[in-house]
Amino acid sequence: MAGPHRWGVPAAAPVDLTPLLPQVRDDLSRGLALLNGVRLVLCLGSRAQITLLMGTPARILGAATTAAEGLAQVRRHRPALLLVSDRLEEGCGVDLVVQVKARHPEVRTLLLVTQEHRFARIRQALQAGCDGIVSESRLLGSGLQALHAVLSGDLYLDRALVGAVLADQEPGGDAAEPLSARERQVLERVVHGLTNHEIAGELMVSVDTIKTHVRNVLLKLRVRGRIQAVVIGLQLGLVDWPRPGGTR
Repeated sequence: MAGPHRWGVPAAAPVDLTPLLPQVRDDLSRGLALLNGVRLVLCLGSRAQITLLMGTPARILGAATTAAEGLAQVRRHRPALLLVSDRLEEGCGVDLVVQVKARHPEVRTLLLVTQEHRFARIRQALQAGCDGIVSESRLLGSGLQALHAVLSGDLYLDRALVGAVLADQEPGGDAAEPLSARERQVLERVVHGLTNHEIAGELMVSVDTIKTHVRNVLLKLRVRGRIQAVVIGLQLGLVDWPRPGGTR
């Protein structure tokens, strides 16, 4: 989604990025396949990123570099997905997410974070119900996963950003109501990024039953979205972050 220097390579990495090209090409190809037919609006601070994406087969309805124009594009096109960066030429991408979620909650939002130290702003996006948040510096390893999750109706929150947000917060209070054993099982699988269908398969119940459990978890934790439930669940110690390798 970005120039070579944006694909998860630290500033101190060697200049020669040639070894990364196969992975970049594969991720880009798979990402474009996911975006096939998806009604998409871009609001990015980098005109180079927009230019690169505009040259792909993705179904881009509008593109902007300012928060005000980004909101206008969302109002005009009512896209399925808004891809937005926190840093824009004018305004702030987090503020745009807040406005879009307040006025058009059906629009899925994927936020690219360029300023990871701004924990309060990241929390603001979480509280607004942002569907996916990924660090731009880790797009190579996480971008495709984030895009797949958001387009599947699930959440994605960069693991490193979760740790940073939690470390910067005061410990939370107790949940409004204790979660049942089954609700904790469901929340644990939400943390692992499973869809409702995948959770239903693992627990051998119907998808509607899982939807009910998820709704109850949100109510009991007093949150509006699955990402917020993950953050609060981790903060309260109700669930653990997945171990390396994805084992539970």
